[in-house]
Amino acid sequence: MGIDNYEEHEALISALPDLVFVLTESGRYAAVFGGGSQELYHQDHCLVGRSIFEVLPLEKAQWFHDRIHQTLDANKLMVFDYSLAGNDVNTIAELSGPEGTLRFEGRVNPLPGLRYGERAVIWVARNITERYELQKRLTYQSEVDALSHTFNRRKLFAQLEHAFYSFQRYQENYSFLLLDIDDFKLINDTYGHQCGDKAIQNLADCCRSQLRRSDTLGRLGGDEFAIIHKMTSNHSVEHLAKRMKDSISQLTIDPECCDMKLSISIGISQFNTHDYTIDQIYKRADVALYVSKQKGKNCISTN
Repeated sequence: MGIDNYEEHEALISALPDLVFVLTESGRYAAVFGGGSQELYHQDHCLVGRSIFEVLPLEKAQWFHDRIHQTLDANKLMVFDYSLAGNDVNTIAELSGPEGTLRFEGRVNPLPGLRYGERAVIWVARNITERYELQKRLTYQSEVDALSHTFNRRKLFAQLEHAFYSFQRYQENYSFLLLDIDDFKLINDTYGHQCGDKAIQNLADCCRSQLRRSDTLGRLGGDEFAIIHKMTSNHSVEHLAKRMKDSISQLTIDPECCDMKLSISIGISQFNTHDYTIDQIYKRADVALYVSKQKGKNCISTN
């Protein structure tokens, strides 16, 4: 290759919009090209000759090392999504690129021949942060109820299906709780729908404070909520229901517009080996909730 062609070749590679790394199987940066936009990328050309284990936190370095070997072993193009921030790389200036944690799509392909006496890959890093954040927002909007900030009905029943599968496949014990606000129509008719909305929000906040990470809370509609509870003992669901009922009974709807005390009725159904659909679980909890209402409200019933 003549000098002019070589310089043109280098200029073309350097003008690539995405960052391109040549990485050896031990994790050494053999070359860095492209990624000239400071709005999207940090300037990483100072990494050449260094090892990922020198410049990245150990956990992240090990992740990249594993992906390099995964690609070399598969001997084909691999695609990985990952997060990385400027301050994760200790040899570059944070101000040389965008702030915060960025999301990347890495397209990794084996290279022919050796670099530094080792097998190597070419790793094209594309900044997909904007797309990733948009996708997260859309997912949140499709799964979360805007008023209560709990799962919406569709997502809740998807989680119920997942729990039912775990119950059948792994014998994990679950219960399903239905609960709603006592005299909710009276609250709306007497104090207005804004106070009704506040009651729903207070209920959701109070329930969240009583739940563990393994529990799932969702709003079915109106003032009706449901909880998928992973059992920790034979009586854990009864203890949970009592804690929620007692905590909510201490709340007022909104001191500014209504000092009326809240109360809830709860219906519980435990997953049963004779169940073959989640509809059976739901219907038993619905019947139990009706019994709680008939018993005078502010009650817990199991079916």
